[in-house]
Amino acid sequence: MVTYKYILLLILKSISSVFLLISTAEAVNIKNSATVFMYHKFDVSKYPSTSVTLEQFEKHIEELTKEKYSIKSLEYIVDTIINDGILDDNTIGISVDDADKSFLSVGWPLFKANNIPVTLFVTTGTIVKNNKSYLNWDQIRKLKNEGVTIGAHAHTHSHMPDLTAEEIINEIEISNKIFLKELGEIPNLYAHPYGEANEELIEILKSYKYKVAFGQHSGIINETSNLYYLPRFSLNERYAEIDRVKFAANAKGLGIYDFIPTDPTISENPPYIGFSLLDEKLVPSIDCFVFDSKGQVEKELFKFNERIEIRLKRKLTEGRSRVNCTAKGSDNQWRWFGHQFYL
Repeated sequence: MVTYKYILLLILKSISSVFLLISTAEAVNIKNSATVFMYHKFDVSKYPSTSVTLEQFEKHIEELTKEKYSIKSLEYIVDTIINDGILDDNTIGISVDDADKSFLSVGWPLFKANNIPVTLFVTTGTIVKNNKSYLNWDQIRKLKNEGVTIGAHAHTHSHMPDLTAEEIINEIEISNKIFLKELGEIPNLYAHPYGEANEELIEILKSYKYKVAFGQHSGIINETSNLYYLPRFSLNERYAEIDRVKFAANAKGLGIYDFIPTDPTISENPPYIGFSLLDEKLVPSIDCFVFDSKGQVEKELFKFNERIEIRLKRKLTEGRSRVNCTAKGSDNQWRWFGHQFYL
């Protein structure tokens, strides 16, 4: 005889199964994606590796101001992710490094005219009187008053992983004192010079209460991203064509966990690279590419259920190298993960 107690247990079990299915479905899909672009110089033909042409820049503005995109400040983007909020589809962030004078004369007027929020990461050691290349503090104050967010970019733009802990702390202390004197406040956003970092530097940045830190490796920010090593798409004459900008602006994040090596500055060469995917359905379509100063590094890609492992067939060259992984989901949406190594 079927009892009411038995029926109740069946109902509770069914409800539990439904909630388990819902939670599992949510667990394999990231909730947020944001593409952050990084500029340095604007229409400075002498430096094509760090500058975009005016024509390229105008095409970027024309594309990114279309209704399909939602341009937000970097702080809004990271606060939304930190607080488990929801970003709009195709959320875009804009950042500019180094405070080159062309930002004031070329970049900011176009950004401002189109109501585009910008974060300017300032290396305090270069902001001195009579510097022909960089802005001065009066100009930076003017930009800040007009709505530009000011971020920190160290004091001397050194290769920070090569410094001792004491030297890193000195860089931050000097930078903070200058910001406090000149702007009356210390920035809470940080950008790694050259995009280089190590675990020791990251821990020091956390101790100084920086909210997040950005690198210079391509990739889409999402809730699985390392908040102290966030990706940005670097734009220059070679890598600023509108097709690349469109692809990056429309891509989504690739949810990953258990990435190794954990330290962006590697000691083992070639490094043992591996990570797991939140969404196992993306495994068949994922591909990864590794590049260093010699070009693309030949590799083998292994797939073990949700686990992806990359075996390099040669050592990486000294300096910076990058891994980029993309996958196309059943929704025909491209997802992108990137990471930079320093040796």
